Amino acid sequence: MDPGEEHTRFIEWAQLNGVDINGIAPAKFKDRGMGIVAASDIKKGDQIVHVRNTSLITVAQQAIQALKFPSKISIQARLATYLALHYADEAFQHRPWRDVWPSQDEFTSILPLHWSRKLQDLLPHAANVLLTAQRSKLERDYVDIHAIHPSIPKTLFTYTWLIVNTRTFYWDYPDLPNAHPRLPRKRQQLTADDCYAMCPFIDYFNHSEKGCEPKADAKGYSFTADRAYKAGEEVYISYGSHSNDFLLVEYGFILDTNGCDSLTLDHLILPQLSSEQAGILKEDGYYGSYTLSSMTPTICHRTQAVVRLLTLPSRRYTAFVSGTDEGVGNQGKVNEYVIGLLAKYERQIMKTIEEVEELKVGGEVKTAQKDTLLRRWKQVRSMVKTSIDALSSW
Repeated sequence: MDPGEEHTRFIEWAQLNGVDINGIAPAKFKDRGMGIVAASDIKKGDQIVHVRNTSLITVAQQAIQALKFPSKISIQARLATYLALHYADEAFQHRPWRDVWPSQDEFTSILPLHWSRKLQDLLPHAANVLLTAQRSKLERDYVDIHAIHPSIPKTLFTYTWLIVNTRTFYWDYPDLPNAHPRLPRKRQQLTADDCYAMCPFIDYFNHSEKGCEPKADAKGYSFTADRAYKAGEEVYISYGSHSNDFLLVEYGFILDTNGCDSLTLDHLILPQLSSEQAGILKEDGYYGSYTLSSMTPTICHRTQAVVRLLTLPSRRYTAFVSGTDEGVGNQGKVNEYVIGLLAKYERQIMKTIEEVEELKVGGEVKTAQKDTLLRRWKQVRSMVKTSIDALSSW
């Protein structure tokens, strides 16, 4: 579990640069990369790490402000450009941190953005939608940056853009006054896309459904233990309530057990709608975002609504979305329709699993990629089967 010399150097650098580390240490796990373990017994509520606000990389820093980015440039693109411009600089103040980031080769292996087209086409629908949006955002950012920094190669910008994408935390600049000129925009206008911070050391933590508690204030970023840990146990944090499709596209991994997992049903339901029905749903705010959950209730309220429009008299749909009828009396018909959709989808899933199993490892197909795809599709199959059983027994 020894992380290696470059990680030892980084820890020494971090502790000299505003990172307080208490009772934990980075460790290298076989076939899983880096993570954090308890170096000694930890009690619930212990602060295990604190990163001083001045140690964060944010767009409020003078070094990034000095680059004078046009206002249309995204925060992610600004941070990625800053890292790219200093990538080869041996004297870069964050060089020890940069030396322990995942390599470009590692990203190529684990992130679907770098997978071959053949493998991308085999992703579940929700993952493919997310991947398309990610690719569009990257392309837009690169075009904007290339116009002002044409010397940055696209391969390098893509790498630093992904570093930012996988290693930032939410930070709404609590250390700056509301009208401070270094805020990306007026505080009341800040959105989640404005609130990026790169936190040295904290990016070592792996994700779990439940993890250590975060706290961000004017002094910096910290985590406290969510429970007691014995020395040698891995310590996790939670990146948020995300489906496995999201985790795969954004971070390159999936969880074996994920209570927040879900499946989108849009690709099954939207083709069933007439143009008139689509218009009604758009007007009422019920068009799209239909999901199948791993938790009860299996099908979301939006799915309940659209299936009523597809299968029942329009007055039943109207009563349901207006809240005057909970729809219990029609639930059997709704369930029957969803079961039919899922049964058809289950057959498609089985064909896809067979196709993934037949992939030959080598060249553009790596073992880890094939294994991840196979695991994900088996999870999808399990969720669909469980939902069919639950709806059938209603």
